[in-house]
Amino acid sequence: MLLCEKVVERLGQDAIRTSQELISYRNTDAGVTAVLRYRDGRELEVSGSLLIGADGINSAVRAQMYPDQPPIQWGGAIMWRGTTPGIPIRTGASFVGLGTHRHRVVVYPISQPDPKTGLATINWIAELTVDNSAGWTKGDWNRRVEIDSFIQHFEDWNYEWLDVAAMLQGADEVFENPMTDRDPVPTWVDGNVALMGDAAHAMYPTGSNGASQAIIDARVLGAAMIKHGVSGVALKAYDDELCEEISALVLRNRGAGPFGLLNLLDERCGSVFDNIDDVIPPAEREEFMSRYKAAAGFAMEKLNAAPPLIHPGSRVS
Repeated sequence: MLLCEKVVERLGQDAIRTSQELISYRNTDAGVTAVLRYRDGRELEVSGSLLIGADGINSAVRAQMYPDQPPIQWGGAIMWRGTTPGIPIRTGASFVGLGTHRHRVVVYPISQPDPKTGLATINWIAELTVDNSAGWTKGDWNRRVEIDSFIQHFEDWNYEWLDVAAMLQGADEVFENPMTDRDPVPTWVDGNVALMGDAAHAMYPTGSNGASQAIIDARVLGAAMIKHGVSGVALKAYDDELCEEISALVLRNRGAGPFGLLNLLDERCGSVFDNIDDVIPPAEREEFMSRYKAAAGFAMEKLNAAPPLIHPGSRVS
């Protein structure tokens, strides 16, 4: 809604059109023409300089660019998501991963603690990898489910500092969806048309890179337009800067991403230890995470020292 409000503020209410879907596009000498369809079946054509396909994992723009692309890839992981009131641990903003990449829980706060109760809203993801040979057979890819449909996989996950089963049961509602991505493509650009966000690089939410990368896409694309104008040249500059590196990140997330540390623990000691330093020394942990951060563009020193992608007051000519 914040994004919607900003578009209206800067471009006017007419800049947003609803109840339409993109059917196809065609590059022209003047730019690009998009064919849109209303819900009642009427179609219309809209022409412009560029078309940015930010239409998600089921992108119609990408489907036209790559009509023979493989189907959405599901590796067998199912995620259950919810929020529960709880007391944040460690720093009060710590992200916690428990288990392995095939059976895990991820926990982190998404609000400040209530001054009266000390409770924050704790976001959690419970995940289990199952046999995927039959494909996803449960219909809706983001459906509401009952706790009893999966809590048996986490009933004995009880630690001194966290009762996982109680946390799951404390959620008002829970949603189930498969962990999916798409195979990378060699380019996100076709003439005056470009992909961004999940349409370009749908990836496993390992490390929370999906939304972050969509924001980076927009900034890099905006900077390219400031430099090159609203043109296919700008799209190519955007593609050259991001496509290859982010495609590698998609495949890295398909593995274990930062949760590879949990796998090392499982391999070396069955995830039972008194001191983590005896199992994975601090230097090894730091080196492991630095590789992932660099691949994901989250190298802290480099990021903080970098100049703004778009300087305040910049405008596209």
